[in-house]
Amino acid sequence: MGGTVLSDWETPLGEGSSRNGPNGTTGTTSPNGTTGTATGTPRPAEPQREHRSATGARTAAGSGTRRHLVHRPRSWEYYGLSAVEDASEEFALAAELPAEHPLLNDGPGRFHDIQAASEMVREVGEFIGQNHFGVPANRTGIFYRFGIDVPDLTAWRTRPGPARLTATLVVSPDKMIGAVPRALDFRTSLEIDEVRCGTGSANLVFLPPVLRRNHREQSRAAALAAVAEPAAARRGTPVDPAEVGRSNPANVLLHGPTWPSHGRLAVGVSVPAQWPPARGAGTDEGHVPALVLLESLRQASLFAALGTHQLTPARSALASLQVHFRGYAETDLAMRCAAVSGLLERDAQGRRAVPVTLTLTQAGRTVLEAVTKVVEDH
Repeated sequence: MGGTVLSDWETPLGEGSSRNGPNGTTGTTSPNGTTGTATGTPRPAEPQREHRSATGARTAAGSGTRRHLVHRPRSWEYYGLSAVEDASEEFALAAELPAEHPLLNDGPGRFHDIQAASEMVREVGEFIGQNHFGVPANRTGIFYRFGIDVPDLTAWRTRPGPARLTATLVVSPDKMIGAVPRALDFRTSLEIDEVRCGTGSANLVFLPPVLRRNHREQSRAAALAAVAEPAAARRGTPVDPAEVGRSNPANVLLHGPTWPSHGRLAVGVSVPAQWPPARGAGTDEGHVPALVLLESLRQASLFAALGTHQLTPARSALASLQVHFRGYAETDLAMRCAAVSGLLERDAQGRRAVPVTLTLTQAGRTVLEAVTKVVEDH
């Protein structure tokens, strides 16, 4: 495989030398100052030649996962064949799926968690924009849409030994000002141990420092003004870990569930005290990381599918996740999730499946909207 190795580093899943966008959505800056090819115009590349840049490694306590990112320049054979220039670029991102992660590997262990794929893609978004598309280093990348679709869960079943996830990313610049994009569109193809296992998409926007800071300050001020008591004051009884596909009670986010009507779930969402908030500079401190919000969607989806159609959480997993992030979530304010289960379906392999529509709110504001699909294995 020809290309340029842009980055090769080790980091605990869900962490990185990155700045966090709304809800902890991240793009990754180069670890230890490592950079790859930084050019806004792709060049023809010689086939079957790989140039390794200086690489950086960052090792931290916990379950480390090594990321390997390679740029695949387009062949010179395709230049000039279209009247409309295709400015998209292709990258390959590979890593072993986590085996000892305190959250993603907590539970029955029947499937790998698709959140591992979402974390991988989010971690490199800002890195690609700044080091390949010429986005200024002081602009922060924020993912506002994200989706993964898994037609067949078979490839996601856990097996003895390590499993390698590879994401092929086709990245296209959008909203150009001069030669610099204000946004990037990602289209992703996923493989586990060279077996196709899903597709994904994402939209990333880059904000200048002043705009980003103003947005963050106004968001937090509005949230604080709308509530009179902290999150802990309204916390109900947590749901049982087995009802959301986890084993450790410390990983349960849902509490005080109610069912206003058949198929409609209303439930509180709280960030466990031992989970650190998203890290960043200045006003970035303290908001809820994306991994926590995506986990709340996973838990609410499994709990709703259990309550409405009796799908067994220990044998169930998300086979589809489409999320639209609308704003920040604060760690010290209560959140609520509304989930509406659809009609019972069957996937192509005959497994029971339930679509779920979810809305996460805080202080009267919508934090995110999502549609998921829960599939129960045979």
